[in-house]
Amino acid sequence: MSYEKPRSNWWYLLPILFSIIGGLISYFAIKHDDPKKAKYCLCVGLLLSFSVIGGIIGYFILRKDNPEKAKIFLFLGLILFGIEIAINLAILGSGINPLDPGFNVNI
Repeated sequence: MSYEKPRSNWWYLLPILFSIIGGLISYFAIKHDDPKKAKYCLCVGLLLSFSVIGGIIGYFILRKDNPEKAKIFLFLGLILFGIEIAINLAILGSGINPLDPGFNVNI
């Protein structure tokens, strides 16, 4: 597949700054000129928005074009998910109160 014209790498800033919305805008803006870069922009937006799910979706979008980069997106999704869990535990870890032993629920 030949590209009509290669697009600038500055298009990656949209999904980095605006997540899924920026990924969709950049995808639809450059999909006719540079479809490979458009797919990458969409996958970056998905990855930054949904971490694991975005990584899995990005994997399935890119696996035919470039399987190595598809695997990278999948692993980045898992890493971002782990970072999110660590941050949530660090923030909320000390704020979680144990249940009162006298608290009973009758069903």
